[in-house]
Amino acid sequence: MSVQMNYNEALSYIHQIPKFRRPLGNENLSKLLKAMGNPQDGLKFIHVAGTNGKGSTSAMIAEILKQSGYKTGLFTSPFIEVFNERMRIDGINISNSDLSVYTERVKNAMEQNNAPVSEFAFVTAAAFLYFYEKQCDFVVLEVGMGGKLDATNVISESLVSVICKIGFDHTQYLGNTLEEIALEKCGIIRRGGTVVSYPNGSLNSLIKDYAKKMGAELIFAENAEGEKNGFIYKEKKYPLSLKGAYQPQNAAVALEVIDVLRKKGVNITDNDVLEGLKTVRWVARFEFVADNVIIDGGHNIDGIKALKKSLLDLNREIVLVTAMMADKDFEACIREIAPIAKTIVATEVDMPRCLDADIIGDIVRGMNKDVIVNTDIDAALKIAVNAAKGGVVCVCGSLFLAGEARKKFLKKEK
Repeated sequence: MSVQMNYNEALSYIHQIPKFRRPLGNENLSKLLKAMGNPQDGLKFIHVAGTNGKGSTSAMIAEILKQSGYKTGLFTSPFIEVFNERMRIDGINISNSDLSVYTERVKNAMEQNNAPVSEFAFVTAAAFLYFYEKQCDFVVLEVGMGGKLDATNVISESLVSVICKIGFDHTQYLGNTLEEIALEKCGIIRRGGTVVSYPNGSLNSLIKDYAKKMGAELIFAENAEGEKNGFIYKEKKYPLSLKGAYQPQNAAVALEVIDVLRKKGVNITDNDVLEGLKTVRWVARFEFVADNVIIDGGHNIDGIKALKKSLLDLNREIVLVTAMMADKDFEACIREIAPIAKTIVATEVDMPRCLDADIIGDIVRGMNKDVIVNTDIDAALKIAVNAAKGGVVCVCGSLFLAGEARKKFLKKEK
Protein backbone atom coordinates (compact mmCIF):
# COMPACT_ATOMS: atom_id res chain seq x y z
CA MET A 1 0.00 0.00 0.00
CA SER A 2 1.40 3.40 -0.96
CA VAL A 3 2.21 5.95 1.73
CA GLN A 4 -0.17 8.93 1.82
CA MET A 5 1.30 12.17 0.48
CA ASN A 6 2.00 14.79 3.14
CA TYR A 7 1.20 18.49 2.75
CA ASN A 8 4.64 19.60 1.50
CA GLU A 9 4.76 16.72 -0.98
CA ALA A 10 1.28 17.70 -2.23
CA LEU A 11 2.36 21.31 -2.78
CA SER A 12 5.59 20.25 -4.49
CA TYR A 13 3.63 17.93 -6.75
CA ILE A 14 1.11 20.65 -7.70
CA HIS A 15 3.81 23.23 -8.43
CA GLN A 16 5.81 20.91 -10.68
CA ILE A 17 2.82 20.39 -12.99
CA PRO A 18 3.31 22.46 -16.19
CA LYS A 19 1.47 25.79 -16.26
CA PHE A 20 0.27 25.01 -19.80
CA ARG A 21 -0.40 21.69 -21.52
CA ARG A 22 -1.07 20.84 -25.13
CA PRO A 23 -3.70 20.56 -26.42
CA LEU A 24 -5.05 23.84 -25.00
CA GLY A 25 -8.68 23.74 -23.90
CA ASN A 26 -10.53 21.53 -21.45
CA GLU A 27 -10.72 18.18 -23.25
CA ASN A 28 -8.34 16.41 -20.84
CA LEU A 29 -9.88 18.14 -17.83
CA SER A 30 -13.33 16.87 -18.92
CA LYS A 31 -11.87 13.37 -19.22
CA LEU A 32 -10.32 13.63 -15.74
CA LEU A 33 -13.53 14.93 -14.15
CA LYS A 34 -15.56 12.19 -15.84
CA ALA A 35 -13.22 9.60 -14.32
CA MET A 36 -13.92 11.13 -10.91
CA GLY A 37 -17.70 11.02 -11.42
CA ASN A 38 -18.12 14.63 -12.64
CA PRO A 39 -18.33 16.22 -9.16
CA GLN A 40 -18.90 19.67 -10.72
CA ASP A 41 -22.30 18.52 -12.02
CA GLY A 42 -23.51 18.19 -8.43
CA LEU A 43 -22.66 21.81 -7.55
CA LYS A 44 -24.42 25.16 -7.97
CA PHE A 45 -22.03 27.83 -9.27
CA ILE A 46 -21.78 31.58 -9.29
CA HIS A 47 -19.09 31.98 -11.98
CA VAL A 48 -17.01 35.18 -11.80
CA ALA A 49 -14.71 36.61 -14.51
CA GLY A 50 -13.07 40.01 -15.01
CA THR A 51 -9.71 41.76 -14.87
CA ASN A 52 -10.07 43.64 -11.59
CA GLY A 53 -12.36 43.22 -8.62
CA LYS A 54 -13.33 39.60 -9.19
CA GLY A 55 -11.74 38.39 -5.94
CA SER A 56 -13.41 41.11 -3.85
CA THR A 57 -16.76 40.61 -5.60
CA SER A 58 -16.54 36.84 -5.11
CA ALA A 59 -15.70 37.28 -1.43
CA MET A 60 -18.74 39.55 -0.90
CA ILE A 61 -21.12 37.11 -2.62
CA ALA A 62 -19.68 34.18 -0.64
CA GLU A 63 -19.95 36.03 2.68
CA ILE A 64 -23.59 37.01 2.07
CA LEU A 65 -24.46 33.39 1.20
CA LYS A 66 -22.64 32.20 4.33
CA GLN A 67 -24.58 34.73 6.45
CA SER A 68 -27.76 33.31 4.89
CA GLY A 69 -26.90 29.90 6.36
CA TYR A 70 -25.66 28.23 3.19
CA LYS A 71 -22.51 26.13 3.12
CA THR A 72 -20.50 28.13 0.59
CA GLY A 73 -17.36 27.17 -1.28
CA LEU A 74 -15.05 29.88 -2.59
CA PHE A 75 -12.42 29.13 -5.25
CA THR A 76 -9.92 31.92 -5.99
CA SER A 77 -6.38 32.52 -7.25
CA PRO A 78 -3.62 33.32 -6.68
CA PHE A 79 -3.07 32.94 -2.94
CA ILE A 80 -1.58 35.72 -0.80
CA GLU A 81 0.06 33.81 2.05
CA VAL A 82 -0.81 30.10 1.94
CA PHE A 83 -1.89 27.91 -0.96
CA ASN A 84 -4.89 26.63 1.05
CA GLU A 85 -6.59 30.04 0.64
CA ARG A 86 -7.54 29.00 -2.89
CA MET A 87 -10.24 26.61 -1.62
CA ARG A 88 -12.39 27.81 1.27
CA ILE A 89 -15.68 26.73 2.77
CA ASP A 90 -17.52 29.34 4.83
CA GLY A 91 -14.34 31.41 4.98
CA ILE A 92 -12.14 28.56 6.27
CA ASN A 93 -9.20 27.37 4.16
CA ILE A 94 -8.94 23.74 3.14
CA SER A 95 -6.91 21.89 5.80
CA ASN A 96 -3.39 20.62 5.08
CA SER A 97 -4.57 17.03 5.43
CA ASP A 98 -7.55 17.49 3.08
CA LEU A 99 -5.34 19.22 0.52
CA SER A 100 -2.95 16.25 0.65
CA VAL A 101 -5.78 13.70 0.28
CA TYR A 102 -7.48 15.46 -2.64
CA THR A 103 -4.15 16.11 -4.41
CA GLU A 104 -3.32 12.40 -4.22
CA ARG A 105 -6.76 11.37 -5.46
CA VAL A 106 -6.69 13.71 -8.46
CA LYS A 107 -3.09 12.69 -9.22
CA ASN A 108 -4.09 9.01 -9.27
CA ALA A 109 -7.14 9.69 -11.47
CA MET A 110 -5.02 11.76 -13.87
CA GLU A 111 -2.36 9.05 -14.20
CA GLN A 112 -4.77 6.10 -14.41
CA ASN A 113 -6.86 7.76 -17.12
CA ASN A 114 -4.01 9.32 -19.11
CA ALA A 115 -5.55 12.77 -18.75
CA PRO A 116 -2.66 15.17 -18.12
CA VAL A 117 -3.82 18.70 -17.29
CA SER A 118 -2.18 22.02 -16.43
CA GLU A 119 -1.46 23.09 -12.86
CA PHE A 120 -4.51 25.37 -12.68
CA ALA A 121 -6.80 22.71 -14.19
CA PHE A 122 -5.50 20.17 -11.66
CA VAL A 123 -6.27 22.52 -8.74
CA THR A 124 -9.70 23.25 -10.25
CA ALA A 125 -10.47 19.51 -10.40
CA ALA A 126 -9.34 19.04 -6.79
CA ALA A 127 -11.56 21.95 -5.71
CA PHE A 128 -14.63 20.53 -7.47
CA LEU A 129 -14.14 17.16 -5.74
CA TYR A 130 -13.55 18.81 -2.35
CA PHE A 131 -16.59 21.13 -2.57
CA TYR A 132 -18.81 18.29 -3.80
CA GLU A 133 -17.80 15.81 -1.11
CA LYS A 134 -18.09 18.47 1.61
CA GLN A 135 -21.66 19.04 0.32
CA CYS A 136 -21.48 22.77 -0.43
CA ASP A 137 -24.82 24.40 -1.19
CA PHE A 138 -23.17 26.94 -3.49
CA VAL A 139 -19.71 27.55 -4.95
CA VAL A 140 -18.45 31.00 -5.92
CA LEU A 141 -16.03 30.11 -8.70
CA GLU A 142 -13.46 32.69 -9.75
CA VAL A 143 -11.98 32.36 -13.24
CA GLY A 144 -8.20 31.96 -13.32
CA MET A 145 -7.52 33.88 -16.54
CA GLY A 146 -9.81 35.02 -19.34
CA GLY A 147 -12.96 32.93 -19.36
CA LYS A 148 -13.71 31.03 -22.56
CA LEU A 149 -10.69 28.69 -22.37
CA ASP A 150 -10.27 28.79 -18.59
CA ALA A 151 -10.36 25.51 -16.67
CA THR A 152 -13.30 26.74 -14.57
CA ASN A 153 -15.34 27.05 -17.79
CA VAL A 154 -15.51 23.26 -17.98
CA ILE A 155 -18.73 23.54 -15.93
CA SER A 156 -21.89 22.94 -17.97
CA GLU A 157 -24.05 25.50 -16.20
CA SER A 158 -24.07 28.23 -13.57
CA LEU A 159 -26.81 30.01 -11.63
CA VAL A 160 -25.32 33.32 -12.75
CA SER A 161 -22.27 34.45 -14.75
CA VAL A 162 -20.56 37.58 -13.43
CA ILE A 163 -18.38 39.94 -15.48
CA CYS A 164 -16.36 42.32 -13.30
CA LYS A 165 -14.29 45.31 -14.45
CA ILE A 166 -12.45 44.59 -17.70
CA GLY A 167 -9.03 46.06 -18.37
CA PHE A 168 -5.58 45.23 -19.75
CA ASP A 169 -3.83 42.22 -18.22
CA HIS A 170 -2.46 38.89 -19.56
CA THR A 171 -2.51 40.50 -23.01
CA GLN A 172 -0.05 37.88 -24.32
CA TYR A 173 -2.83 35.28 -23.87
CA LEU A 174 -6.11 37.22 -24.09
CA GLY A 175 -5.44 39.79 -26.82
CA ASN A 176 -4.12 43.32 -27.16
CA THR A 177 -7.43 45.18 -27.27
CA LEU A 178 -10.09 45.57 -24.61
CA GLU A 179 -12.62 44.13 -27.08
CA GLU A 180 -10.60 40.92 -27.51
CA ILE A 181 -10.18 40.61 -23.74
CA ALA A 182 -13.91 41.25 -23.15
CA LEU A 183 -14.85 38.49 -25.63
CA GLU A 184 -12.69 36.04 -23.68
CA LYS A 185 -14.41 37.04 -20.42
CA CYS A 186 -17.86 36.74 -22.02
CA GLY A 187 -17.00 33.11 -22.80
CA ILE A 188 -18.40 32.15 -19.37
CA ILE A 189 -21.92 33.31 -20.34
CA ARG A 190 -24.24 30.32 -20.57
CA ARG A 191 -26.89 29.83 -23.25
CA GLY A 192 -30.23 30.89 -21.76
CA GLY A 193 -28.46 31.89 -18.54
CA THR A 194 -28.26 35.07 -16.50
CA VAL A 195 -25.36 37.54 -16.54
CA VAL A 196 -24.54 40.37 -14.14
CA SER A 197 -21.93 42.86 -15.37
CA TYR A 198 -19.95 45.72 -13.93
CA PRO A 199 -20.68 48.91 -15.92
CA ASN A 200 -17.86 48.46 -18.42
CA GLY A 201 -18.31 51.69 -20.39
CA SER A 202 -17.53 51.35 -24.07
CA LEU A 203 -17.54 47.54 -23.77
CA ASN A 204 -21.18 47.39 -22.64
CA SER A 205 -22.50 47.09 -26.19
CA LEU A 206 -20.15 44.14 -26.88
CA ILE A 207 -21.33 42.41 -23.67
CA LYS A 208 -24.98 43.11 -24.65
CA ASP A 209 -24.46 41.60 -28.12
CA TYR A 210 -22.78 38.50 -26.67
CA ALA A 211 -25.55 37.98 -24.09
CA LYS A 212 -28.20 38.43 -26.79
CA LYS A 213 -26.45 35.88 -29.03
CA MET A 214 -26.54 33.42 -26.09
CA GLY A 215 -30.18 34.20 -25.27
CA ALA A 216 -29.01 35.22 -21.80
CA GLU A 217 -30.64 37.77 -19.51
CA LEU A 218 -28.20 40.63 -18.81
CA ILE A 219 -28.18 42.99 -15.83
CA PHE A 220 -25.68 45.85 -15.54
CA ALA A 221 -24.88 47.12 -12.06
CA GLU A 222 -25.65 50.82 -11.72
CA ASN A 223 -23.27 53.39 -10.22
CA ALA A 224 -22.56 53.12 -6.50
CA GLU A 225 -21.59 56.13 -4.44
CA GLY A 226 -18.97 55.60 -1.76
CA GLU A 227 -19.26 57.21 1.67
CA LYS A 228 -17.53 56.73 5.03
CA ASN A 229 -17.64 53.04 6.04
CA GLY A 230 -20.07 52.15 3.28
CA PHE A 231 -21.87 53.24 0.13
CA ILE A 232 -25.21 54.21 -1.36
CA TYR A 233 -26.75 52.05 -4.08
CA LYS A 234 -30.13 52.74 -5.64
CA GLU A 235 -30.84 55.28 -2.87
CA LYS A 236 -30.20 52.74 -0.11
CA LYS A 237 -27.30 52.87 2.37
CA TYR A 238 -25.09 49.82 2.91
CA PRO A 239 -22.14 49.16 5.23
CA LEU A 240 -18.89 47.85 3.73
CA SER A 241 -15.87 46.53 5.60
CA LEU A 242 -13.62 46.55 2.51
CA LYS A 243 -11.73 49.81 2.08
CA GLY A 244 -10.70 51.42 -1.20
CA ALA A 245 -12.57 53.83 -3.46
CA TYR A 246 -13.10 50.99 -5.96
CA GLN A 247 -14.96 48.63 -3.60
CA PRO A 248 -18.47 50.20 -3.61
CA GLN A 249 -18.78 49.50 -7.35
CA ASN A 250 -17.69 45.89 -6.82
CA ALA A 251 -20.29 45.67 -4.04
CA ALA A 252 -22.97 46.93 -6.46
CA VAL A 253 -22.17 43.97 -8.73
CA ALA A 254 -22.42 41.60 -5.74
CA LEU A 255 -25.83 43.10 -4.81
CA GLU A 256 -27.16 42.50 -8.32
CA VAL A 257 -25.93 38.89 -8.16
CA ILE A 258 -27.74 38.41 -4.84
CA ASP A 259 -30.89 39.84 -6.43
CA VAL A 260 -30.65 37.26 -9.24
CA LEU A 261 -30.20 34.43 -6.72
CA ARG A 262 -33.25 35.61 -4.75
CA LYS A 263 -35.32 35.57 -7.94
CA LYS A 264 -34.15 31.99 -8.47
CA GLY A 265 -35.57 31.06 -5.06
CA VAL A 266 -32.48 31.35 -2.86
CA ASN A 267 -33.56 32.60 0.58
CA ILE A 268 -31.40 35.64 1.44
CA THR A 269 -32.76 38.29 3.81
CA ASP A 270 -31.91 42.01 3.79
CA ASN A 271 -30.16 41.48 7.11
CA ASP A 272 -28.00 38.69 5.62
CA VAL A 273 -26.89 41.15 2.92
CA LEU A 274 -26.02 43.88 5.46
CA GLU A 275 -24.15 41.43 7.72
CA GLY A 276 -22.26 39.97 4.75
CA LEU A 277 -21.09 43.38 3.55
CA LYS A 278 -20.20 44.43 7.09
CA THR A 279 -18.11 41.33 7.89
CA VAL A 280 -16.52 40.38 4.55
CA ARG A 281 -12.72 40.21 4.53
CA TRP A 282 -10.48 40.19 1.49
CA VAL A 283 -6.81 40.67 2.18
CA ALA A 284 -4.31 42.81 0.27
CA ARG A 285 -6.93 45.07 -1.30
CA PHE A 286 -6.38 48.52 0.22
CA GLU A 287 -5.90 46.69 3.50
CA PHE A 288 -4.60 48.57 6.53
CA VAL A 289 -2.20 46.19 8.33
CA ALA A 290 -1.11 49.00 10.66
CA ASP A 291 -2.36 52.55 11.28
CA ASN A 292 -0.02 53.91 8.63
CA VAL A 293 0.60 50.86 6.38
CA ILE A 294 -1.62 49.83 3.47
CA ILE A 295 -1.15 46.71 1.37
CA ASP A 296 -2.72 46.56 -2.07
CA GLY A 297 -2.20 43.82 -4.64
CA GLY A 298 -3.00 46.06 -7.65
CA HIS A 299 -0.62 44.99 -10.42
CA ASN A 300 -2.11 46.15 -13.73
CA ILE A 301 -2.81 49.66 -14.99
CA ASP A 302 -6.49 49.72 -13.97
CA GLY A 303 -5.67 48.31 -10.53
CA ILE A 304 -2.98 50.96 -10.07
CA LYS A 305 -5.32 53.77 -11.19
CA ALA A 306 -7.94 52.59 -8.67
CA LEU A 307 -5.30 52.42 -5.93
CA LYS A 308 -4.07 55.94 -6.79
CA LYS A 309 -7.58 57.35 -6.35
CA SER A 310 -7.94 55.62 -2.96
CA LEU A 311 -4.55 56.96 -1.80
CA LEU A 312 -5.35 60.51 -2.91
CA ASP A 313 -8.62 60.32 -0.96
CA LEU A 314 -6.55 59.87 2.24
CA ASN A 315 -4.98 63.30 1.78
CA ARG A 316 -1.73 62.16 3.44
CA GLU A 317 1.92 61.94 2.34
CA ILE A 318 2.63 58.64 0.59
CA VAL A 319 5.74 56.45 0.59
CA LEU A 320 5.50 53.54 -1.84
CA VAL A 321 7.19 50.15 -1.57
CA THR A 322 6.92 48.39 -4.89
CA ALA A 323 8.02 45.29 -6.79
CA MET A 324 6.57 44.34 -10.16
CA MET A 325 6.56 41.43 -12.55
CA ALA A 326 8.56 41.80 -15.75
CA ASP A 327 5.67 40.40 -17.84
CA LYS A 328 3.29 43.20 -16.76
CA ASP A 329 3.02 46.72 -18.17
CA PHE A 330 5.30 47.90 -15.38
CA GLU A 331 6.39 51.19 -16.94
CA ALA A 332 2.81 52.45 -17.37
CA CYS A 333 2.04 51.42 -13.76
CA ILE A 334 5.11 53.20 -12.37
CA ARG A 335 4.42 56.38 -14.35
CA GLU A 336 0.83 56.36 -13.07
CA ILE A 337 1.53 55.92 -9.35
CA ALA A 338 4.97 57.50 -8.78
CA PRO A 339 3.87 61.18 -9.08
CA ILE A 340 1.71 60.96 -5.92
CA ALA A 341 4.53 59.60 -3.74
CA LYS A 342 7.07 61.51 -1.68
CA THR A 343 9.50 58.58 -1.94
CA ILE A 344 9.47 55.24 -3.78
CA VAL A 345 11.33 52.23 -2.40
CA ALA A 346 11.92 49.66 -5.16
CA THR A 347 12.42 46.04 -4.12
CA GLU A 348 12.14 42.47 -5.47
CA VAL A 349 10.40 39.20 -4.65
CA ASP A 350 12.26 35.93 -5.04
CA MET A 351 10.82 34.60 -8.29
CA PRO A 352 12.04 34.45 -11.90
CA ARG A 353 9.25 36.72 -13.25
CA CYS A 354 10.17 39.59 -10.94
CA LEU A 355 11.41 42.81 -12.49
CA ASP A 356 14.90 43.96 -11.53
CA ALA A 357 14.43 46.68 -8.87
CA ASP A 358 17.08 48.81 -10.61
CA ILE A 359 14.77 49.11 -13.64
CA ILE A 360 12.06 50.61 -11.40
CA GLY A 361 14.76 52.87 -9.93
CA ASP A 362 15.82 54.10 -13.39
CA ILE A 363 12.23 54.88 -14.46
CA VAL A 364 11.50 56.78 -11.24
CA ARG A 365 14.78 58.74 -11.40
CA GLY A 366 13.89 59.70 -14.97
CA MET A 367 10.71 61.26 -13.53
CA ASN A 368 12.81 63.33 -11.07
CA LYS A 369 11.31 61.52 -8.08
CA ASP A 370 13.10 60.35 -4.93
CA VAL A 371 13.82 56.61 -5.15
CA ILE A 372 15.67 54.08 -2.99
CA VAL A 373 16.51 50.62 -4.33
CA ASN A 374 16.83 47.74 -1.87
CA THR A 375 16.22 44.18 -3.00
CA ASP A 376 15.69 42.92 0.56
CA ILE A 377 11.95 43.23 1.34
CA ASP A 378 12.48 43.50 5.10
CA ALA A 379 14.98 46.33 4.68
CA ALA A 380 12.79 48.06 2.06
CA LEU A 381 9.80 48.04 4.43
CA LYS A 382 11.89 49.46 7.29
CA ILE A 383 13.23 52.24 5.04
CA ALA A 384 9.69 53.12 3.95
CA VAL A 385 8.27 53.19 7.51
CA ASN A 386 11.12 55.49 8.61
CA ALA A 387 10.63 57.76 5.60
CA ALA A 388 6.84 58.00 6.06
CA LYS A 389 6.89 59.68 9.50
CA GLY A 390 3.34 61.12 9.72
CA GLY A 391 2.39 59.81 6.29
CA VAL A 392 1.33 56.44 4.94
CA VAL A 393 3.34 53.51 3.55
CA CYS A 394 1.66 51.73 0.65
CA VAL A 395 2.98 48.36 -0.51
CA CYS A 396 1.85 47.73 -4.09
CA GLY A 397 2.65 46.45 -7.58
CA SER A 398 2.46 42.70 -7.01
CA LEU A 399 0.27 40.21 -5.15
CA PHE A 400 3.45 38.27 -4.34
CA LEU A 401 4.98 41.34 -2.65
CA ALA A 402 1.65 41.95 -0.88
CA GLY A 403 1.78 38.43 0.59
CA GLU A 404 5.38 38.78 1.77
CA ALA A 405 4.80 42.22 3.31
CA ARG A 406 1.57 41.11 4.98
CA LYS A 407 3.31 38.19 6.69
CA LYS A 408 6.02 40.49 8.01
CA PHE A 409 3.70 43.21 9.34
CA LEU A 410 1.18 40.88 10.93
CA LYS A 411 3.92 38.82 12.60
CA LYS A 412 5.19 42.10 14.08
CA GLU A 413 1.66 42.96 15.32
CA LYS A 414 1.41 39.61 17.13
